[in-house]
Amino acid sequence: MRYEISEKGNCTILQINEERFDAKLAPQFRAEIESVMNTMSPHLVLDIGAVRFMDSSGLGAVMGVYKLLRDKKISVANPQKPVRDLFKLTRMDRLIKTYDSVDAALTTSV
Repeated sequence: MRYEISEKGNCTILQINEERFDAKLAPQFRAEIESVMNTMSPHLVLDIGAVRFMDSSGLGAVMGVYKLLRDKKISVANPQKPVRDLFKLTRMDRLIKTYDSVDAALTTSV
């Protein structure tokens, strides 16, 4: 999985640099989160601007991380229209807030 992790204030930003977030990527995503979860800030922002396609496996991986990180806030930033529509269709946007940009996600309080 190609990604970048950065810290800004009380937020950890995980930028996923893949076009597809599917069954191939989902296990790697979860493993990466598990390896850094103890050093993460209280707010995790998933920057998925590069992701053009997400299937149920990708959605399941995001939901698994949501459950794994119960003591942290999780936001999604920069979703492209198909991914945003998937979040709305499955009502995951009610659990995990989506924002048009990383900066918008960063301005929310923890």
